Amino acid sequence: MSPTAVTTSKRDASPYDRAVPVIPLAGTALKRALHYEYMRLRGLRSTWVVLAALITLSLLNGVLLPMEAMGAGPGGAGQSSLDTGRLVDSLQFNPIGMQLPLSAWMLVFVFGTGPITTEFSHRTARTAWLTVGSRSLSYAAKLITGTVGALTASVVGLVLSAASGSTAVTVVGLPQPDWWAACGPLLRYLTVMACLPVLAGGLAACIRSRLMTVLILALWPLMLERGFGLAVEQIPGTGNVSEWFPFAAARAAMSGTENPEEFTRLLIGSDLAPLTGLAVFSVSAALIAYCGWQVYRRREAP
Repeated sequence: MSPTAVTTSKRDASPYDRAVPVIPLAGTALKRALHYEYMRLRGLRSTWVVLAALITLSLLNGVLLPMEAMGAGPGGAGQSSLDTGRLVDSLQFNPIGMQLPLSAWMLVFVFGTGPITTEFSHRTARTAWLTVGSRSLSYAAKLITGTVGALTASVVGLVLSAASGSTAVTVVGLPQPDWWAACGPLLRYLTVMACLPVLAGGLAACIRSRLMTVLILALWPLMLERGFGLAVEQIPGTGNVSEWFPFAAARAAMSGTENPEEFTRLLIGSDLAPLTGLAVFSVSAALIAYCGWQVYRRREAP
């Protein structure tokens, strides 16, 4: 065939016969991104260390539940059953006294800050973006994977604590506490635990430093939030604005006591209704995650 014939054949070919680039569907790309993040988390030693520690502490937490009942009466004299407030606080790993559940301190380190900060520190960000094909999908996959991982670990820890606690209470001869009454606060606790990786991931994306993110998440609920609230409330017209701060609202959401005493109210730091506090914390986590996305999609990888 002559070159002229070849040229004419190409020119006369139907446009539907020409090769076009195949663009993968968003669902397929997101599935690939989620699988990538899952495999990466599963391959980290820190993930399994934290999960093993959480399981151990959850079992121990349940075994020690009868001691909470025996020491709950006046002067530590004991009582017939563990009240709902103390039961909830114990199963939630004491968020009121520690200002954040002990399980949160552990899980946020792996499932909250890890997915974003490690890819920059280990210089794997470009690999992740090329694998997924979109920074936005990569960021969404990190938040989804962290949320599912933290929520799953929290549910497993809660079930283990409740199961071992129920067994321990039966063994020592105490009546079972009102488990049904604790369901509401415990469900709100799980919602807070699901929102924490979203908040931590957004903050990590803004700072891009795992150490600084962990320090901020450790110091903010303990000291900085209250200090900042006291400073802001000195401004006329601000009122009790500190009640609406994220972690104060989270503690109000997780509280299992309807009318806490004054000291407990001071530890909580907010008089918001539980559902209102949960909404405030969820919106705060979403806003920080949005800010993190704006920074993440514009930053260059090392």
